[in-house]
Amino acid sequence: MRELMLEEMTWVEIEAEVRGGKRSAILAVASVEQHGPALPLNTDVVLGRGLARALARELGDALVAPILYPGCSDHHLAWPGTVSISPGVLAELVGSVAGGLARAGFEEIVLFPSHGGNFAPQREALPAIRSRAGEAEVLDLLDFRAVLEAWFEVLERHGWEDRTPPHADIIETSMMMVLAPEAVRAAKMQRGFVGRPDLDELTERGLQAFTENGVLGDPRGATPEMGRELISAWVQYAAGEIRWRRSERPGGEWGPAGA
Repeated sequence: MRELMLEEMTWVEIEAEVRGGKRSAILAVASVEQHGPALPLNTDVVLGRGLARALARELGDALVAPILYPGCSDHHLAWPGTVSISPGVLAELVGSVAGGLARAGFEEIVLFPSHGGNFAPQREALPAIRSRAGEAEVLDLLDFRAVLEAWFEVLERHGWEDRTPPHADIIETSMMMVLAPEAVRAAKMQRGFVGRPDLDELTERGLQAFTENGVLGDPRGATPEMGRELISAWVQYAAGEIRWRRSERPGGEWGPAGA
């Protein structure tokens, strides 16, 4: 999928793609943080890249910007290796990159977090990010609960009733089995905290207040088949949201400038 990844293309190829109609850039904001005993610290980077690629394929008019990381992960610092930055630094980074993408010729920037701790900081910084993007439109996918609902519906079809906020659980593990199967330490999967804590409480108190092994939920039972369904569910949610917002623009899909 080299043709979709900006950092793997030449400027000549990118110019041709933009002139040919790929005027949207998908920007995933990830993290480097603990993911329990069975998944690596770059799990959210892998997921962000995989979801962004799948979304670009579905839309047909988008390229994938470089994945941004680390992110806001203070609530994971109780475990070795986690790297975290402040919300202010994240906002500055995302805003600066959005501005760069706009200057590079992209008319639309699709912004989504592949790490739960990045949702709230990006929502708060959205006005500043949009300002930095100038004339490019920023379409944000920052409704964490909508994402969770899309994934939980998949689990329910498989007879899985747990609605613990996911972290290194069956959701992330199943998707990693598709996107980076060699990175999953299957023999080290462990059940973590199972319950429905308030999402704000998770970030304020840290995961160590709920789980000893860094896992929320249970990764056991994860399968590539489920992973493909979870990726598809996210893509259909994201693409549907983007298409609906595009349809609300004056002048249609791309507005007068893209007519």
